[in-house]
Amino acid sequence: MTRAQPRFEFGSLPRDPDRDSALVEVRDPKHQRDEIVLSVDLAKKLERTIAEYRNRDALAKHGLQPRSRLLFVGPPGCGKTLAADVLASELALPLVYARFDGIVSSFLGETATNLRRVFSYAAKAPSLLFFDEFDTIGKRRDDDHEVGELKRVVGSFLQILDSHPRDRMVVAATNHEGLLDEALWRRFDDVLVFPRPTVSQIADLLAMKLRGVRKSNVDVQGLAAEMQGFTFADAERVCVEAIKVMVLAGAKELHGDLLRTELEEQRTRLRDARTVIASG
Repeated sequence: MTRAQPRFEFGSLPRDPDRDSALVEVRDPKHQRDEIVLSVDLAKKLERTIAEYRNRDALAKHGLQPRSRLLFVGPPGCGKTLAADVLASELALPLVYARFDGIVSSFLGETATNLRRVFSYAAKAPSLLFFDEFDTIGKRRDDDHEVGELKRVVGSFLQILDSHPRDRMVVAATNHEGLLDEALWRRFDDVLVFPRPTVSQIADLLAMKLRGVRKSNVDVQGLAAEMQGFTFADAERVCVEAIKVMVLAGAKELHGDLLRTELEEQRTRLRDARTVIASG
């Protein structure tokens, strides 16, 4: 069965009037359900959300609302942004990606006003409104390091979210769930935790990413075991970099030694990054 394509019926993008910067991007979701590796628990939660949203009219007849407010938490590179794209694709919804570089303003009250513009825009048509790095505006109001303006933004967000149509999907993602204000947690229908992948899940990802590539002496299970502790993004980078080297060399097959070379390169990158962070 051919899945319906997202339809864009929003009009001009909302903009910050002082800087003339766009507050959102509208993206056509690119990824399907078979392009993401999920734990059994995460898969069940996403499938339930999809089922409820597709059958929201039946739920409404019984005075029930579908799950349409989701919070994704977990380390970077573990699938949160990809899951939002897959969810939008499965529901044939355009992905309205909130741009915090445009939303957050130095002018008093303007950040909250920009948030209203974003929600108003997303409410014009069925959509999935996605807030990545949600802790940018959702930090705890009892944090002494936060200025009064950002504390007021949390209150404004709560009010705006409460009035947003329930048949419009809202997904927020954060790598720093401990920074979020407690009141925000209660506004979401479900919290989906994206942990670092298991070795088995990394093996599934490698098999997926190398599916269309001719290979020789590639031990997916062995490579996955060597990648224990990697994120999905780390493992994918190993595959992509190895394939690029193969293509540039004019090779016909991807050899396992090349994958292991790129695996060591990724380990070095991660080690260097940790060193820089620790020294900073």
